[in-house]
Parts: sequence; C-alpha cells; structure tokens
Amino acid sequence: MFKKIKNQKKDKKNMNVTSRFDKKKNKEKRKSSKILEEFLIKSGYDIKPSELNKKILKINMIITTTLVIITLIYAIIYGASTLNLILMILSILIAIFGILYLLSLLIVFAYLDIKIYQRTAQIEDVLPDFLQLTSANISAGMPIDKALWLAVRPRFGVLAKEIEEIAKSTTAGEDLEVALLNFSKKYDSRILKESVSLLIAGIEAGGEIGVLLDKIATNIQEIKLMRKEIGASVTTYTIFITAASIFAAPLLYALSMELLIVVKNIAGELSLDAASTAASGFSFSLSGDAIKQSDFQLFSFLLLGLTSFFSAGITSIIKKGNIKAGIKNIPIYISVALIIYIISEKLLSYLFAGML
Repeated sequence: MFKKIKNQKKDKKNMNVTSRFDKKKNKEKRKSSKILEEFLIKSGYDIKPSELNKKILKINMIITTTLVIITLIYAIIYGASTLNLILMILSILIAIFGILYLLSLLIVFAYLDIKIYQRTAQIEDVLPDFLQLTSANISAGMPIDKALWLAVRPRFGVLAKEIEEIAKSTTAGEDLEVALLNFSKKYDSRILKESVSLLIAGIEAGGEIGVLLDKIATNIQEIKLMRKEIGASVTTYTIFITAASIFAAPLLYALSMELLIVVKNIAGELSLDAASTAASGFSFSLSGDAIKQSDFQLFSFLLLGLTSFFSAGITSIIKKGNIKAGIKNIPIYISVALIIYIISEKLLSYLFAGML
C-alpha cells in the first residue's frame, strides 16, 4: 500500500513537471506568434503567422530536398560508401534545415521591419496635409467622421486606405475613438499615436476640433523642419565618412596590393650569400610567399564591403536618425567602393610597371 501511494505521488510530481514544461513551451510559442503577428499587421500584410510559417517550411523543404538529391548524385558518381552517404544526408536534413529555417526567419523579420519603417514614413509625410484638410471640412460645418472621410485624397496612399477602413468600421457601429485607436496601433509612429490621442481627447472634451487639428499639423511640420535642419548641420560628417569609406579606403587597399606585388618581386630577385651574412654577423631573410595576392585581394574585398556597409548605416543614423532610412544606400556604397578599388588597382599596376 505504502509503495503504491509513493508511486502515485511520484507520478503526480512527474505530471506536474511535464505540465509546467508544456505550459512554458506554449507561452514561448504564443509570444513568438504574437510578435510575428504584430510585425505582419504593422507591415500591412493580411496573413496569419501560421500560414507564413507553413510557407517558410515549404521553401526550406524544397531547398533541403534539392541538396539531398545533389548529394545522392555526387555519391553515386564518386562511389561514396553507404555510411558516409547516410551521415551526409542526416547532416543536411538536421543541421542545414535548421540553419535555413533560422536564416529565413531572420530575413522575414528584417524585411517586415523595413516595410514597417517605410509605411510609417509614408504616413508621417502626408499626415499634416490630411489634418489640415480635415480641419477645413470641420470649419465648414461637417461632423468629424464625415470630415475625415472627405479629406481623403488619392495621393495620401496608405493613409487613404486606413481612413476608408475607419469609415467602414464606424458605419458598421464601432465608435470613432476605438477605430482611431486601432488605426494608430497599426503603425510604429510616435507622431501618429500622439496626434490620435490628442484628437480623441479633443472629441471627448467637446472642444474646437478644427483648431486642434491645425495646431497638430503645424507641430508635425515644425518637427519635420527641425529634423531637416539637424540633418543639414551634420552634412560635413557624412561627407567625411563617405569619402573615407568609398574613396580613400579603396585607394589605400589598391596601393597596398601593388606594394605587396613589388615586395614579392624584389624578394624573388634577391639572393643573399650565406657566407657573407654569417661573416658580418647579420642574418637577413626576405620571403615573398608570406602573403598570397589572392588572399590579400579577398581580404580587401571583405573589408571594403564591411566598411561600406557600416559607413552607409552611420551616415543614415546621423542624417535621418535611423539606419533603416539608409538601407537603399548600402548596395550603392559597396558597389562604388569595389569599382574604385578595381580601377585603382589597374591604374597603379600600370604605373608601377612603368616605373620598375
């Protein structure tokens, strides 16, 4: 009897431990799915996280199966043993599939983050004009919901679609304040959230909404002007960083490459007499095989790519206050730096060949 009671207690403890572990797993899954859902909503994609996850898994499965087929063909051609073949297939299925899945998730999150920033910038650009038109409609005697709807213009883009959604939800019976709050939550914009909160406070207080909207619009425009002035005041720093990364650095790497070739040629032609060096008590050895030209060229390409990437990010942070604003400049910086490096290397090699 005592043994049965002890066993039952142990089973209960094990059940509690497993249930806690399952609860933690479910919480982590819910958190990740909620984060992905927020990213999808803010980026403007009407897709569920589970459907996106299925698509990512399908793409990864296709890539993994192609890799397995290539491995099988390679093994059949070169006559690999069955044990090595099984190990290779297992490594592809386990390691490469997991790495591909993580990389695809990182790429998806990075793309969605950039999309969120772009949508937020579009909203903030047209928001003052929309608020001024709404204020004019309210001053003409229109109610707030009708004034918002009639202020929509095709050039407003994303904002026009959102106002249409607000109009649909209000006609379906939803309160205007709730619809405006839901609209502000879709975007990662502090300006939009503060503007919406001020508008809701004005509606609840029953004040002059037209005057309030005019003041909000002027404040947003002043913030934009301040940002532009700050960006203009630090232009010299951005010019210096750009010149150093995409002009000076390629020239220096190309010069180092030519100096390496010259030293290698001199080291190949030098021959020191062993007896004379021993008699003088001075030993000197110079080898031209310490650094290969191909290795140094690969090193130059990698370092130029990294410096160009970080310089583009730093300049966008200095001018715009966010690295996402300079994403489009990264390939331009890298390509210009590499082109200047290749041209400089060709010109310096021609110059050094004429001198030596």
